[in-house]
Amino acid sequence: MPAPSPLSREALDSLLSNANLRATKQRRAVYTALAATDQHPTADDLHHAVQTSLPGISLATVYNTLEAFTDAGLVHKLPSNNPNGSARYDADCHHHLHVRCAETGRVADIPEDLSRQLLDMLPDARLAELEDRLGFTIDQVQIELLGRFHPSA
Repeated sequence: MPAPSPLSREALDSLLSNANLRATKQRRAVYTALAATDQHPTADDLHHAVQTSLPGISLATVYNTLEAFTDAGLVHKLPSNNPNGSARYDADCHHHLHVRCAETGRVADIPEDLSRQLLDMLPDARLAELEDRLGFTIDQVQIELLGRFHPSA
């Protein structure tokens, strides 16, 4: 899946404003770097990416910014499957599935058509039964397939 087209400054400021977040230069830089990639970077990856445009930005600022974006629903945080691993982030918030390499932690999107097919295979009756039995409302289904990328991928 190719990286999405970059937002204009006005569109980004509007996105942040609608999420009740101030449009600071740090937030703009972090969101722009995240939205420009389909690689599901870590906070460290994003810190390195934004240092060229904001040399003084701290890693703590990047982490805090990503948490604010996550809380506001602007990005998805993909926790690591390794207790010592770093979370990865995704600016693509529509429902889709991921694959994760058990060896490297690399995350990739499953193509949208395959994501939809797999999600559509979940029987509504089973989801409703889960809700009834657990006293829980399912808002979203997130599925991650764990495996290994082939050397050519």
